[in-house]
Amino acid sequence: MGTLEIQVNNDPTEVFDRHYTLDCPHCQARSGISAMAIPRWEFLDRFRPKEVGIAYICNSCKGPIFLVFRVIQYHARGDRYAIRLFDDPAVVQQPAEHFDFQYLPDDLASDFREALGCYSILAYNAFAAMCRRTVQSASMALGVEGTTKVKAQLLDLKSMAVIDEETFDLLEQIILDGHDGAHPHLPELSPERARVLLDLMRDVLYQLFVRRAKIKEAEELRRQAIAQT
Repeated sequence: MGTLEIQVNNDPTEVFDRHYTLDCPHCQARSGISAMAIPRWEFLDRFRPKEVGIAYICNSCKGPIFLVFRVIQYHARGDRYAIRLFDDPAVVQQPAEHFDFQYLPDDLASDFREALGCYSILAYNAFAAMCRRTVQSASMALGVEGTTKVKAQLLDLKSMAVIDEETFDLLEQIILDGHDGAHPHLPELSPERARVLLDLMRDVLYQLFVRRAKIKEAEELRRQAIAQT
């Protein structure tokens, strides 16, 4: 893993010359980004945070992107002082996730849209709570079939070895146990398990709502075509 330094004289050259490419959270393009705002050395040395944020812009849409770097050390190198950072930044905001919301009941669409919003800003525990609320909204729209389908899909993923026993137990606890979508005792969710939960929710909502609605649309178009012949 490489390093990045912020110099005592606030020379931005090293930061400017370090290039990153990512999926822009604003325009969704795979794009390079350019540093725009770098914290000053004297402020960092005074407060000594464990992480340092640097503001960038997307080279495609010029939207703001914020990267967070972990500090290795505040150190002197000969007569030069510098702050060394791990060159492995975390992106604060991910590209927005999309779904065919027009096929969902309004309350369900609102809950799942908010869940995806939480996921895009890396608020994984809030995302888990909103997934739980989304399942409750699906169950209200479909009766017990919604919860039953979620459980069945979890079991399918487990049987295909897509998720392990520990992940299965965690996801089952998050989205099926209890009745409060904002339950204070939800287990914390890692980024990897948040992705599994996202894929699970997409699949369940697609099977329960989107696929059925598209089949009905196709049947209606077929009836209209027959009526016109």
